[in-house]
Amino acid sequence: MDARIRKSELSGRVVAPPSKSYTQRAVVCALIADGKTEIVNPSRSEDALFALRAARMLGARVTDFDDRFSISGGRIEVPEDVVDCGGSATALRFFTAVSSHADGATVLTGDDQLRRRPMGDLLKAMNSLGAKCFSTKSNGFPPVVVMGGGMEGGTAAIPGDVSSQFISSLLVSSTLARNDTAIMLSSALESKNYIDMTMEILHKFGAKVAFDPGRGEFSVPSRQILHPLSYHVEGDFSSAAFMLAAGILCGKVLVDGIQLPSLQGDSAAIEILQRMGAKISCSGNTVTAETSVLRGIEIDARQIPDLVPILAAVASRAEGETRITGIKRLRYKESDRIATIAETAMRMGGRIETGENEMVINGVGMTKGAIIDPSNDHRIAMACSILALFSEGETIIKNAECVSKSYPSFFEDLVRMGGKVEMIK
Repeated sequence: MDARIRKSELSGRVVAPPSKSYTQRAVVCALIADGKTEIVNPSRSEDALFALRAARMLGARVTDFDDRFSISGGRIEVPEDVVDCGGSATALRFFTAVSSHADGATVLTGDDQLRRRPMGDLLKAMNSLGAKCFSTKSNGFPPVVVMGGGMEGGTAAIPGDVSSQFISSLLVSSTLARNDTAIMLSSALESKNYIDMTMEILHKFGAKVAFDPGRGEFSVPSRQILHPLSYHVEGDFSSAAFMLAAGILCGKVLVDGIQLPSLQGDSAAIEILQRMGAKISCSGNTVTAETSVLRGIEIDARQIPDLVPILAAVASRAEGETRITGIKRLRYKESDRIATIAETAMRMGGRIETGENEMVINGVGMTKGAIIDPSNDHRIAMACSILALFSEGETIIKNAECVSKSYPSFFEDLVRMGGKVEMIK
């Protein structure tokens, strides 16, 4: 399915979709927790549903209601089949670590994109903590095999600038280790907010985890029991950022369901867009964005890698130069996002130069419609769609359904506010 998009003027309000990051963290903790957990207002994204399926395969008893997931956990079982995590790197990494506590072997894999996402540092750290796991091709990429039998604990070193998901998954699984666990950072910590979110969820489930920033050390006591609860999932800033950008470029958009303050790192989108000159205001749980004259700025993206596609799109419409640094990890996302952002932006008339760890976008007077292949990357597809709303001519987004990975109602929300979007086969 493709999306045909024409220049539009938007006016209306949408509800931010529930956070898939919080949903997946709650699902994996519910698998571990001893009893029934209710996850209210869960994300219905593909990633969240793959996490739910993985939890069920590993022994959780799951009932999916319209407004909540009911998950009874407390024992991690050997799955009957290979655990397919689809395109969800979060699910793959969290359940790889947790499956070490099953009594037998678990095989985990995913789609073509996910099998290109690195796992080597996580597997090395798990083995250091007494788990037995390996990559089937001995190359540090999925599929992976986890032999089970439990995790001893102890000390493991892991880089902080490859994937925060490695650290988060170790924090969760270490709560069940036989001995206390220390996780030492071997490089500077990036995407810290995602780890803060993991620790927040663990604390809500009654777990004890701590971080000493001076030592760069996480500590997790052994043999913990997580307690079930009712958990309400807040709105997703990563998704809301696209709608705020739509308002800034071509109308007035109100986004409801936003919690401020929030531990979500991508809540920084509000401050960054305001620095660019965007007219954004916050009132209660609603954020309003309206047509603005934008200027180029410098942005450090080390803590907010998922915002880079939409910020690059907005920068194409800003006056002057925008420099986005700290982006090297984007090469290991759903696509090589540095290359894909540059290719799609230039196809739409943007001017962008990329390096190993930065990109420079020079604003242009007007972008143009184009045929866009987003490389099956949901954030690239959404960023180009937003830019298309303010571009001359017609834009075709190929394989547009890839947005379901994080924001299934993305195109419907645009249409509801007046976006000229047509889904075509």
